[in-house]
Amino acid sequence: MKISYNWLKEYINFRADPQELADKLTMAGLEVKGIDGKNGDFIYEAEITSNRPDWLCLYGIAREIQALYGLKLKPIKAKLSKSAKSEKPSITIEDKKGCLKYVGILIDGVQPAASSKDLAQKIESAGLRQVNNIVDITNFCLLESGQPLHAFDYDKLDGGKIIVRRARKGEEIVTIDGVKRALDGDVLVIADAKRPVAIAGIMGGRDTEVGFSTKKVLLESAYFDPALIRRAAKKLGISSEASYRFERNVDIGGCLAAAERAVSLIFDAAKAKSVSKPSDLGTKGRGAVKITLRICRVNKVLGTDIPASECASILKSLGLDVKSKGDVLAVSVPSFRRDLKEEVDLIEEISRIYGYDKIPETLSSIQLWGKGTQKSRDKIIEDAARETLTGAGLNEVITSALRYNDPYIRQALSIADTQVLKVQNPLSSESEVLRSVLMCGMLDVIAYNLNRKVPDIKIFELGKSYFYKDGSVPSEKGVLAIALCGTKEKDWHRKEAVDVFDLKGVIEALFLKLRIDKCEFELKPLPLFSPAASAIVKIGGREIGGLGKVDKALLDRYGIKTCVFAAELELEPIYSHAKLERSFSELPRYPSSSRDISLIVDDKITNKDIVGTIKEACGELAVNVNPFDLYRGEQVPKGCKSILYSVEYRAPGRTLTDEEVNSLDKKVREVLVQRFNAKIR
Repeated sequence: MKISYNWLKEYINFRADPQELADKLTMAGLEVKGIDGKNGDFIYEAEITSNRPDWLCLYGIAREIQALYGLKLKPIKAKLSKSAKSEKPSITIEDKKGCLKYVGILIDGVQPAASSKDLAQKIESAGLRQVNNIVDITNFCLLESGQPLHAFDYDKLDGGKIIVRRARKGEEIVTIDGVKRALDGDVLVIADAKRPVAIAGIMGGRDTEVGFSTKKVLLESAYFDPALIRRAAKKLGISSEASYRFERNVDIGGCLAAAERAVSLIFDAAKAKSVSKPSDLGTKGRGAVKITLRICRVNKVLGTDIPASECASILKSLGLDVKSKGDVLAVSVPSFRRDLKEEVDLIEEISRIYGYDKIPETLSSIQLWGKGTQKSRDKIIEDAARETLTGAGLNEVITSALRYNDPYIRQALSIADTQVLKVQNPLSSESEVLRSVLMCGMLDVIAYNLNRKVPDIKIFELGKSYFYKDGSVPSEKGVLAIALCGTKEKDWHRKEAVDVFDLKGVIEALFLKLRIDKCEFELKPLPLFSPAASAIVKIGGREIGGLGKVDKALLDRYGIKTCVFAAELELEPIYSHAKLERSFSELPRYPSSSRDISLIVDDKITNKDIVGTIKEACGELAVNVNPFDLYRGEQVPKGCKSILYSVEYRAPGRTLTDEEVNSLDKKVREVLVQRFNAKIR
């Protein structure tokens, strides 16, 4: 948009030089991309954002200058000289959704002529061409107020009527640029009794344009649906000053005022004889938006200490109606600021005018966790758990806390019927108690998916289980439940069944993410799990839950024929042991060397025992000990297993020689043979 520096001064008396004003407007959000000196004036090339149609006019920008410099805006004069009254024009709106408001005023006895030098210069400064004083005044008012206007030669309107309707199939119009355009039902038109005479909100027709022989002028000021205008302009391949503004939502409350301003100028410039009363059809305008603004909220968001009086002054200077009620402002937003809808919008306006450069740079004062904010810290840990588990390929589920009072579950968990948390008025037998374990809901989900031919299921839930504390007080605790069944991808062309080690790996990945150390897995028979494949999970020596292969008797109750591996962990110990802070250590300066060890040991010997023995034998030189293959089969004696380990050796202050690494590897093998009677393969 082109803006005349000299023209702005007619609305507000500012002293800023062209460059200073351009910088000030840009810092406030109205970007001035360039300044062009021309005929003693300075023309700004401004980039107007789509949410600020009030800036698509000189008066709107002058209002911005008023706020930025604390000046007083001059009112626009629209007083009509004393004149005779003409008959009101006949106007009908058929498409009331496409045209919410239409103002028509008839001006009789006009004398079209060339525009004055001052008017012509203003029109040209915005990049528009001169036509005659009447058409130029409509363009002047568009540039001044942002409201598009159109002047029809009234004598060329068939029947002297204006009808706002959709175009009919097969209709055509020759627009003022001399192009014949085919119309259809997607296009809103202004028609007379027989034909379209203008494309609403986009361009007028050549047959009814105002020329030097015109005697009567019908002036149009309207509000058309922005989406309808945008769609029609795109279909017809037209972009005009009017369509540019209608597409961005003109001020429906300013239609009549803009029309009266234009009529007053045309009456004097074209020496008219009479003017009709306005035909004002459609809505009377939208009511003002009411917003309550808390000054404490302003200063909390901005990190400032702006007094209520200054906030009120800023908003008033932007044309808003403000009433102070202590530290709360009741703000009424006029129709030309449709973008202001909520309290935060007013805060943004205050920050723009107050000056972004005055707002101090500070770190966030919001405490995410720490003393007094335990819930926030827990929520962060839960979000990290969700991120880790979904990253491992699991889907989160949410199951009902209401369950069937299953005697099998009560017996397995050694819970008496009187200890079950019962619902006083259950809706059905399926919702008569609160769950004591999350696993039942997980099995519901697995059974549902298996019955619908979804074999590979990996799910988790963060929920609560319910119990009696001290035998009499109803209580609850947060629980993380995980369940796996089906297959996993071994590599790009092979799949294999999931097992308990996959479940253990998921839990270890979670603990690693939360930086929980001192975690242990200890083999132990657990209720609801197969005795041969279950273990308890410990953190810092405290038992927090268990994992294992779900007992077949329980799976049968859900009609599940495949193996399911599940875990339930208390969340409270995880909250207390998780470390949210992050620290970084220096990358190793010296290279490492790895050796693989394949051994056959008794099934009862755990991975924990073997890893601990290797680290004990090598001390800090064994930086990583990882099992990467487990085998039970024909070549391994019954009751034994074959495990393949990779041991990484590194010294902190030097590079280990091959001889040293080989010596360590030999020592490890000897210790494993001696302690576990292992057979080295």
